[in-house]
Amino acid sequence: MYTLYWEYMAGSIVVQATLELLDADYRMRYVDMEASEHLSPDFLKLNPAGRIPALDLPNGTTIGETAAIVTILGESHPEEPVAPQPGEPDRAAFLYWLNVMSTAGYVTSSRVGHPERFARDDTAITQVKEQADRDFAGFFRLMNKTIAGDVFFLERGLTALDFYLTMLSEWISDREALLRGLPRLRDLCAAVRETPAYRTALVTHRIPSLDATG
Repeated sequence: MYTLYWEYMAGSIVVQATLELLDADYRMRYVDMEASEHLSPDFLKLNPAGRIPALDLPNGTTIGETAAIVTILGESHPEEPVAPQPGEPDRAAFLYWLNVMSTAGYVTSSRVGHPERFARDDTAITQVKEQADRDFAGFFRLMNKTIAGDVFFLERGLTALDFYLTMLSEWISDREALLRGLPRLRDLCAAVRETPAYRTALVTHRIPSLDATG
């Protein structure tokens, strides 16, 4: 059994969606980052980087970092279409764009969602947020041009890349406005949101206060 350590609207979205697509046997363990549980001695024994998500593998190993996790899951379940396998022609493209998403995309999303972590005074925080929104929009324009499949990112069809890219889109400041101008990305995200695996993950990760306010 896998154990997924998760937080609301975190990178654990893509890991849960991948586990769901694999029909894997897994359980969830919530880590309250606002209460600094990710920095507790017990959690740091599992993931010394103190980051979410982390995943306990069936062999007892714990691995962190979303890109590493989905790569391992793909290799552990070669019969499922999560990721191209070593030796397949689109394996290099998968790894390349997965790392672009996890660096250029995910890191920028942190500045979008938490600019206060990157500056000290209100003026600087505002500037960080404005620049982050511009950088995030540029990242998604690149993704829109790079989509190779009819709907999904790779020509082969649905993979973990599509979960990752759609997850990143959840963190756009004005999601609908941006997607209106990026039709290929809009269609990809809409298709992914219709998959049972991603829907399950998004329901799990939705912040409870959003459910209360609608």
